[in-house]
Amino acid sequence: MRSNPRLTLLSDEDRGELSGVLTRVEAAQVALAAAEAEQARALAEAGAFAARLAEGSSAVVRDRDMALRGVAAEIAAAVRVSDRAVQRQIDSAYTLVNDFPATVHCLEKGLLTRAHVAVVEDIGRRIPTGLKGEFDQLAAEICLDETPGRARAELEILAERMHPRTLTERHEEAFRGRKIVRYTIGEGMSELRSAHSSVLIEGIFQRVTDQANAVIAAREPGSGDTRSLDEVRADLFADMLLTAIPTNDPTGDPVGPGGRPGGLGAIKAKVQVVIPVMALMGKSDVPCDLAGVGPIDAGTARLLAGNSYDTWERLLVHPITGLTMAVDTYQRTTAMDRFLKGRDKHCRWPGCRMPARKCEVDHNHDAALGGKTEICNLCCLCQRHHSMKQFTAWKVKQLDGGVIEWTSPTGRVYIDNPPGHGVHFTPEEDLPEDVWANWTNPGIEFRITSEHPDDPRIPPPF
Repeated sequence: MRSNPRLTLLSDEDRGELSGVLTRVEAAQVALAAAEAEQARALAEAGAFAARLAEGSSAVVRDRDMALRGVAAEIAAAVRVSDRAVQRQIDSAYTLVNDFPATVHCLEKGLLTRAHVAVVEDIGRRIPTGLKGEFDQLAAEICLDETPGRARAELEILAERMHPRTLTERHEEAFRGRKIVRYTIGEGMSELRSAHSSVLIEGIFQRVTDQANAVIAAREPGSGDTRSLDEVRADLFADMLLTAIPTNDPTGDPVGPGGRPGGLGAIKAKVQVVIPVMALMGKSDVPCDLAGVGPIDAGTARLLAGNSYDTWERLLVHPITGLTMAVDTYQRTTAMDRFLKGRDKHCRWPGCRMPARKCEVDHNHDAALGGKTEICNLCCLCQRHHSMKQFTAWKVKQLDGGVIEWTSPTGRVYIDNPPGHGVHFTPEEDLPEDVWANWTNPGIEFRITSEHPDDPRIPPPF
């Protein structure tokens, strides 16, 4: 398929028009963020005002609630919304302004969006009060360079590592609460939900998805089967739970003399887990990363590693930057793909969180135009962004260290660093050269630091 020349090569007139639209959108975004920050500060002040009204009262809790209700009602009547909704907004704003001042500052300057702030608030609730200031500073820095989706993944890991109790301990308690519940949703339909280990849920979903794709690929023309991927997934899920094996399997021969079983039963769950070497050795309980989902406890990660001995793929990860340094070997194409999936972990379009296992390996400089099949010219792109690179005026090239540089149709440059470039763990003390030569030393202890501690965009701790 040939590209539309107007899509891949914009004229000066088209580029100027697009630049004008982009400038307006950016200005509106900055103004909106500033207005949202001002609203948060005003609502927080409303909460503080209500608290002052109740000072000195013998029934301070009751009187503060009554004062807050009265203030919320005043605001609600003026802006024509529910007073209950305003009271919730006041509580949220008071917490946001007082616990996450650096994040609010960046919102006020138009450096973050309200979606970023919502992620910081959501994850920051888990952080003990004494550590919220440090979390706020690091969270603001992460959000400056990432979309809310990618920032959430990094903040999840950060929050787990800052928590005074290990994820392993908390997971053991939570695991005892695993369950299945059902809900009636009407029209003769019900919903089945399972609360279980993230690794198992991810594996179940991926396996059913792979099986559903196999069913769709095996459809005969004119069969009349028009089910969507979601419908086939749901049918297979019910089929396997009721019969233990999927009987709806068009990938095999009909059951009977000479028949053979289909291939769905052979489809196994696939997950990608990043395990720090000290956690793998049982010397640390730092959270591990279930790629595309979030943190899992070290005990589960070690169990997965132990049960996958025959298929274990070793990735050497730098202990400070977190960047993948090497795999066992990459002479063969399949091994190069393993390296790229380990290095990239997700699509390399800035902000995309599509897991690398679902992506295509792309030549940054097209092979048809002389691009070489080398690690320094390859990266993982999801189908959407692979097509965008091919059929639009966006350009991409790979810099040293797996850094991907995108150039937009208007000439703007956007950098996508490999996962692990931001807030990370560094040694408590300077390490001698012989330790760096064998950096998997299990005796090394790490603490949280920032890659850019003096970032001028973020104010010092309040």
